[in-house]
Amino acid sequence: MRYATLPLWFIIGLLTGLHAQTVVTEYGPVSGLRQGSGYVFLGIPFASPPVGQLRWRPTEPPQSWSSPLPTMDFPPSCPQKHYTQGDTSYTLEGDEDCLYLNVWSPGLTGTYPVMVFIHGGGNQQGSSGETVGGITLYDGQQLSNRGKVVVVTIQYRLGILGYLVHPGLEAENAQGTSGNYGVMDQIFALQWVRDNIASFGGDPNNVTLFGESAGGVNVGNLMTCPAAKGLFHKAIIESAVPVLNAYTLAESEGVDLVNGFISSGSDVEKIAYMRSLPADDLSRTQSNPVQGGIVQQTWQPVVDHQLFTDFPNQVFQSGSYHQVPLIIGSNADEMRPGVPPIVTPGQVRALVNIAVPVAYRDAVLSLYPPGNTNAEAKDAYAGILTDGQFTSTTRRTAQCVSLNQSEPVWRYFFTHTNSFPTISEWRSFHGLELFYVFNNLSQSLFALGPWYTDDDKKVEKYMLDYWTHFAYTGDPNDGLAPNWPVYQASTDCFLNINAHPDGSDCGIRTEKCNLWDEAFGFMGCTGNLTAIPPSSESISTPEVYPNPANGLVHVTWSGTSLTTTVFDVLGHALTIIRGNRLDLSHLSPGTYLLVINNGESQCVRKICLTR
Repeated sequence: MRYATLPLWFIIGLLTGLHAQTVVTEYGPVSGLRQGSGYVFLGIPFASPPVGQLRWRPTEPPQSWSSPLPTMDFPPSCPQKHYTQGDTSYTLEGDEDCLYLNVWSPGLTGTYPVMVFIHGGGNQQGSSGETVGGITLYDGQQLSNRGKVVVVTIQYRLGILGYLVHPGLEAENAQGTSGNYGVMDQIFALQWVRDNIASFGGDPNNVTLFGESAGGVNVGNLMTCPAAKGLFHKAIIESAVPVLNAYTLAESEGVDLVNGFISSGSDVEKIAYMRSLPADDLSRTQSNPVQGGIVQQTWQPVVDHQLFTDFPNQVFQSGSYHQVPLIIGSNADEMRPGVPPIVTPGQVRALVNIAVPVAYRDAVLSLYPPGNTNAEAKDAYAGILTDGQFTSTTRRTAQCVSLNQSEPVWRYFFTHTNSFPTISEWRSFHGLELFYVFNNLSQSLFALGPWYTDDDKKVEKYMLDYWTHFAYTGDPNDGLAPNWPVYQASTDCFLNINAHPDGSDCGIRTEKCNLWDEAFGFMGCTGNLTAIPPSSESISTPEVYPNPANGLVHVTWSGTSLTTTVFDVLGHALTIIRGNRLDLSHLSPGTYLLVINNGESQCVRKICLTR
C-alpha cells in the first residue's frame, strides 16, 4: 500500500500543515484536504494490491491500518500501454498497486447524492488521474462543489491483467472460469462506496453510476450483472454501449497469448510463469484500442455464467437486469480524431470494404458519398466510423432498455464544438463532453484567452444541471433548462446538447442508423421476452459443419426453433439466421462466432471462412 513506509512524525507534520481532514473508513482513517468549500481525498485503497500471487485472482479487501493515511495525490494508473488519442505513439506506464479511488465531497455531514465515475480507455488504458489539455480530466472538485454531489472516481485492472481467460486460471477457481478481474474490481469499489460513503457526506442509497467510452461499456455491463444489484440506483452511459465477449473466443485468444510467452509445461505451470513476469512485459503485447478509427474491443469482460449470464441485449430483452433510470447518448463526431489527415475517395471505399458486409457496401457509399475532395472524403470516413460504431448502437441500447423497463430513459446527442485551434477540426469528438460534465474546461489549455467562449460556459452549466439533477431525482429536468423528453423507442426523441439545448427533435440520422442495423443483423428489440437459460454440460450441444470455401454452414441440434446470431471478432452482431442452414457467403474471409439457440439453451461455436 502506498505511504506505508513514511515515518509517522512526517505524516503528522504533513497533515497538520495542510489543514487535513480525517475520515474513518471501515479499513482505517484517511486524511484528505479542504479544497475550496469542499473536501478531497485522493488515493483511498479499496482493495489489496493485486500483485504476486494475487495477479489474476478475485479482488480482496485491503489490510487495515490504524494511523491516518494521507490521501492527497492521485494514485498510479494500472499497468498499461498508453496511446494518445488520434496518435500511434505510446508509453508503458502504471503500477499493479493501483486499486484506489478518489472522493470529492461538498460537506462531510450531509447526505448528498453520490456520482461514481468509471474512466474509459478501451478497458486497457486510462486512469482516474488522466491528464488532457493540461488538466486532470476527471477531477471532481467543480462537479462536486457546484453540483452539490459527492463524486467518486475509481480504478480497475486493465488489459491482460484485468481480462485474461485461460485454462490455468480456471483450475484455481471453484466455478471453473476465469477473466472479468477488472469487473470484480469495479464491483468491489461500489461495495466500498455502499459501506463507507456516508462518512464522506454521501447517501449510499442514492448512487448514480456513470462512465464514458469503455467506462460507459462497464456501466451498461454492470446493469446486467447480478452481483452489482443494489450497488447503484441510476446510470449514465456516455459514448458507449454494453459489450461482452464470448467465453470460448476469449479463452482461445488467452491460450494463444500465453503460448507466445511460454509454450511448454502444463496450463498451471504456464500461469505460474506468467505471474513471475514484470507487468510491462505483459502490457507491451497490447495493441492500440482504436486503430484507424475502428474500436478494437480486444480486452472486454466475458459471458462466464457467473458474473454475466448472457449477452447484454438478450438480458435487456429478458427484463432480468437492474432496471434503473438511464441517460445514454453519443457525440456527433465521435471518431473524427481517428480520421487520417489526408483521405481520398479510394480510402473511403477501402474502409467500407473492410468494415461492411458485401451486400450493404453500395448502400453505405450512397449515404456517405466519398466525394471528390479531401474534406468530402474525411466527412464520409468520419461519418461511417461514428454512426456505425456509436450513433446506431446507442439507439439500439436505448430502444432495448426503454422497451423492457418502467424506469425512464433519456437519450442525448452532443453537438457542441470547441473553438481551440488544435481540436476544433475534430468538432464534437469522442470525450469532448467530459470537459463540460466535470466543469473543468475553464482550467484547461483549451480555454486560454478568447478560446473560452460564452457558449462553452453555457454548455458547462447545462450539463452540470442536467447530470446532477438526474443524480438527485432520477430526472435530468429541473424546470429551468430546456425540457429533455423521456425516450420512446417508437419516436427516438432526444436532447441536442449545445449552447442552446433542444429537446424537440426526434430521430438521429435515422436512415443511416436503419442501414447499420440491417447491415449488422440487428432485428430490433421487443419487450417481455422470456430469458433463455445458459447452456450447461447436461444439455446436448450442436454439431456445426462449415464449408470454409463457400461460406455455407449446416447446424444440427435438438429443438424445434433454431436461431443463430453471427458475430465478428469485435463482438458486433452481423446477422441473425433462422433454421439449420446458414449462408455466410456474403461475409469476408476471417473468424466468426456463432451463438446458436434451439429454444431451450444456447451454445457458442467459432468458425473460420477462407475463400
